[in-house]
Amino acid sequence: MRRRFAIVLLILGLATPSAAQGLFGASPQQPPTDDRTGTNPLNLQQQIDVSNTYVELDTLFLNSTTYRHAVPLFHRRVRLAGLLPIGISNLTGTTETGLGDVGADVEWTPWLATGSGLVAGLRTTWNTATAESVGYGGTHTLMPYAQYVRQISPRVLLAPFFGYRFGIGGDDFAPAYKDSLVGVMVVWRATDRTWIATTPQVVFDLEHDRTYGDVGGEVGYMLLTHLGAYVRPTMGFGRNGEKPYSWGIVFGVRIVP
Repeated sequence: MRRRFAIVLLILGLATPSAAQGLFGASPQQPPTDDRTGTNPLNLQQQIDVSNTYVELDTLFLNSTTYRHAVPLFHRRVRLAGLLPIGISNLTGTTETGLGDVGADVEWTPWLATGSGLVAGLRTTWNTATAESVGYGGTHTLMPYAQYVRQISPRVLLAPFFGYRFGIGGDDFAPAYKDSLVGVMVVWRATDRTWIATTPQVVFDLEHDRTYGDVGGEVGYMLLTHLGAYVRPTMGFGRNGEKPYSWGIVFGVRIVP
């Protein structure tokens, strides 16, 4: 149970104008850079996030602090990001602390239109964990994904997404991954400095024939022009009691220079 819980937890942290604007050139349809909340997936600005995630199931827990730095390229049409997690957990029966699996992400906006666009990306993790309970079990993972983003009103954004995560090797004893992820991101800009968001998602574990997911609500506020903070309580759910965790909470700060 502990091993399954650890694996499930770490699965959870997809034209016409292109002819004129190109696939990598600046576009008049890009979101304005004066929005520094980091809530629009199409707005590929430089962004630094420091967050702490705590999740719990019965007597098991995982507490992870992550530093993520994203840098835009090609007139903000592409963005590269690196992730550095450090965690503490008792998923193996004893409390362990160590470096988690580092990550590297690529985001690209191949299509942009007035109030909408498409994000195509790749999220990766690499087997660098120094403790078994704070990594993906010895596996490198890749997740190509796509996300359609639509501004349905001046203050409301809707962004469904689909991704497929799979393992690409690692340790000999590493578990296999074949997971399809489906979800939607909804953001309401209550004021110019405040946002309320939710990102429910479902994971279809094709390797072990399991279905689970999580849902939560995020409240964020711009403390300064370039600095925001947010809190996101969450809860897990699953078919036949296979929920990834009972409850969790995320605290974070975000800098958009």
